[in-house]
Amino acid sequence: MRSLFDKIDWKALAENKRLKFNIGLAVVLVIFFLIAIDLVFSIYKYRVIPQTEERPKTEERPKVEKKVEKGPAKPLRQKGPRIAIILDDAGGASVNYVRIFNIKQRLTLAILPHLGTSAKFAKQAHDAGLEVLLHMPMEPENPSFIRYDDGMVLCSQSNEDIKKTIESDLGTFSFAAGINNHEGSRATSNERVMRAVMEAIKPRHLFFIDSKTSSSSLAHKMAVDLDVPSAENNVFLDSLASEAGIAGRMKQLVAIARARGSAIGIGHATRPSTIYMLQKLMPEYASEGVRFVFASELVK
Repeated sequence: MRSLFDKIDWKALAENKRLKFNIGLAVVLVIFFLIAIDLVFSIYKYRVIPQTEERPKTEERPKVEKKVEKGPAKPLRQKGPRIAIILDDAGGASVNYVRIFNIKQRLTLAILPHLGTSAKFAKQAHDAGLEVLLHMPMEPENPSFIRYDDGMVLCSQSNEDIKKTIESDLGTFSFAAGINNHEGSRATSNERVMRAVMEAIKPRHLFFIDSKTSSSSLAHKMAVDLDVPSAENNVFLDSLASEAGIAGRMKQLVAIARARGSAIGIGHATRPSTIYMLQKLMPEYASEGVRFVFASELVK
């Protein structure tokens, strides 16, 4: 082996440029190949995770429970125009109360005092879920309709007598949440009389609905001046007693409510055509978004 090694002409090899180039190229290729193998192995090692190996679990954040405040449920805010319908002249036995109670909408029943059946029907109306008002007689302009008894507020009465009349009327039946005037075109136009009325009902925490039997009525103004909750009638529903007339007035009432947000309409419990049309029209308008409410919900 030693003699074979000595026989190599190292000087000739050193002077052979082509051989040196080939050897250098071979060395470079070997080095490049080794680097490539190392790179591939590194990528495989760090990026390929065997199926049998579990992935590292990330730390889960603790769940924060939301605190729920306990308390009374807030009522849903409903949209749509509000209408209160008052049926006047109730309290007498001639009224078909069964038909009124079957309307199944919010209604306010204004009951006349000092009738033999006033207390009975006031209780029935209250038990049926209706709102009850005292339909308080007041002096009209037409002297033939004036009653000189204890039931009517007269302009000739003193403030103390007006108070006694109101107390007597309210004593006829229970459940009265407020008052509206029966007739009263003269009395409601008298500032002193209406001031006396409001001063009498204010301590009882009653509200007053001005029926507006006169365009010169001061009832609502005096109520506002004395901080008595009050509102005004907007439409008499059955001044035209025909079904077509009532339908037209209902349409007018709904238009006012849509323009202003709310409105009050007054009809008569004693007129069958009025009750019939309310049974027909109230559900129809309710399906269109009109909300029928008690008169107490519209006073300010």
